[in-house]
Amino acid sequence: MDPAALEDELTCAVCLQVYQDPVILPCQHSFCLKCIERVWAHTAGPGKFECPQCRRKFNPRPSLERNFTLCNIVEKYNHSQPPAGHVVCDYCDSNPNPAVKTCLKCEISLCSLHLKPHLQSKAFSGHTLIEPVSDLTGRQCPDHKDPLIFYCKDDEECVCVSCAIIGKHKSHTLLSLDEAQAAIKEELEIEIEKLREVQQNCSSKQRDLEKSETEIKNSKQLLSRVTESQKVTDPDVPEFTLNLSNIFQLIQKRLNGSEKYHSDILEIIMPASTKYRGPLDITPPPHSPSGTVLRIAAGISRRTGISRGKSSLSLDPKTANWNLVLSDDLRSVTWTERKQFSLLYPKRFKHYPQVLCSQSFSSGSHSWDVETDGNECGIGIACGTVEREGRNSFLGNSNKSWCLYCGFSYLKAWHNFQFTDLPLFPSKPRIRVQLDYEAGTLSFYRVTDSVRYLHTFQTTFTEPVFPAFYCRRKSLKLLN
Repeated sequence: MDPAALEDELTCAVCLQVYQDPVILPCQHSFCLKCIERVWAHTAGPGKFECPQCRRKFNPRPSLERNFTLCNIVEKYNHSQPPAGHVVCDYCDSNPNPAVKTCLKCEISLCSLHLKPHLQSKAFSGHTLIEPVSDLTGRQCPDHKDPLIFYCKDDEECVCVSCAIIGKHKSHTLLSLDEAQAAIKEELEIEIEKLREVQQNCSSKQRDLEKSETEIKNSKQLLSRVTESQKVTDPDVPEFTLNLSNIFQLIQKRLNGSEKYHSDILEIIMPASTKYRGPLDITPPPHSPSGTVLRIAAGISRRTGISRGKSSLSLDPKTANWNLVLSDDLRSVTWTERKQFSLLYPKRFKHYPQVLCSQSFSSGSHSWDVETDGNECGIGIACGTVEREGRNSFLGNSNKSWCLYCGFSYLKAWHNFQFTDLPLFPSKPRIRVQLDYEAGTLSFYRVTDSVRYLHTFQTTFTEPVFPAFYCRRKSLKLLN
């Protein structure tokens, strides 16, 4: 039987709802027990009991027998209906089907049949469809009661059309809900990948620690045997003196190594709010101390031959991220956890602690030195058209930037989402950058008492490039 017809058969003629505790009269018409008792209480007098449907009179009042057949049918019908809390189609007149989408514009839920006009007609092209929800109150703007269809990046909240046009968000950066969902999903995937790397590093450090502890135990056992051998001496033989200084030095070295491994593991497993999480981290650690200084070293610039002199490079404040502080002479940059409030220049890096120089190169050969106050920094170049926000704005994460990253446990050359691991060197390095624009080469050297070659990028430059720097929890300086 058709579900709609079945529902008609199971509908009480008094309350027009599906029977509740149905009873049957002698005329074979059925009603809800409470419905027939309520009708007779208001209309019937002595000898005036009648059927509300056929108007047959009964005297005396007939007994109300439960309609067991109808009770079983009603019970089966109720079991076939959607469970409580299930979202049903608002367009279905009877026996509503489960909804597959909810329209925020129309504020209704639709089954697969009634959804077709929204998918096929141009009149509904601007309507936003979401997964079925029974209550749209949480999807409405508390100020304008309009559906939330945009995501404000500045305030990190969902807003309606009125908020975007005339409200407090009208000058903010807005995304559609789908765009915001995709961006958040991408950030979460990046975070998951970083956590995997942390887990791998932690496992590696743990293995190294166990190996170091085994070596220390072996060294202590050797010391014990040597000490015991000293005690067993022949009194007639001159006393043999064993110099144990080297052994103690070895043990001390092993102990120092063990402490370092312990320190490394603590650094890996300590909470994210108290440690730096690597060059791909977008959000600065909220409780880490401000950085010290990035010194951009004295440069050698040449266009025809080689001429030495003071570098004319200076940092561009209009590109500096809000967590970077530039020196008065624009040749040093320091990272700080407190965001600096300044004008919203379109060339400013939004997500990463990066800055470009004011000068660019479109020909010739050039060289400049950079000094860092410790590790965790990036030194390189970038095209003027490099993105200033999002994942691709990270130096080395596009084909428009090249960068050498120096960290406590890594040294990487990064370009176009690919990196090369390089041999590590001690902290507080001075790095020399040499650019040959026509030859398409960008080379890096470590400068101490001598100059040591590190890495070369080979490419073809098609637009001017700017010296670029990444600085977090540390500082950099252009040297004089």
